[in-house]
Amino acid sequence: MRISLAPGIALYPLGSVPPPVEPGGLALAQFPRPPAFGDGSHPTTRLCAGAVDVICRKRRPQAVLDVGTGTGVLARIARARGAVFVAGTDIDPEALDCARAHAELDSAATIHFSDEGPDRWGARFDLVVANILEEPLRSLAAPLSRALSPMGVLLISGFTRPQAPSLRVFYRKTGLEVVGESHLDDWVLLRLEWR
Repeated sequence: MRISLAPGIALYPLGSVPPPVEPGGLALAQFPRPPAFGDGSHPTTRLCAGAVDVICRKRRPQAVLDVGTGTGVLARIARARGAVFVAGTDIDPEALDCARAHAELDSAATIHFSDEGPDRWGARFDLVVANILEEPLRSLAAPLSRALSPMGVLLISGFTRPQAPSLRVFYRKTGLEVVGESHLDDWVLLRLEWR
């Protein structure tokens, strides 16, 4: 099934004809029925994909981290948009295998996938995206902030509108400020930067 992931980004089943995309757009192949979260059908994946794409085109981050990478689609977008160092982490070994297999579909798509903590590489990431549930977002707040470079952007999603206010307050305690908010259906994406 073809999925319009974000404006100018399409996912299509491996083995089928890539869909037409506008100049500068992306068409990424994926395995039919990938076993991991992040196949493009969920609103939070679409929110994150659009935000990652825009930030990568406008800010040109050199290093991008995708936490809870699932199928690896967000990491693949960052790599396709020119990020030099891209890493994806997940606690699910099946998701990591799936992400690695998807990344191999792209030409020159070296992405470092592992089950290590977000702060394993230190504060080197210009863009960190975490599309995971509310509780893991709380428990990973400190490691996520430690992975972020001084001028970096953190995108968090995987929660609903009623959950957003408490996450705003929670992340403010780490020194990060919400500078943007997007919605799709009842789902939310928060954009945070250092105060």
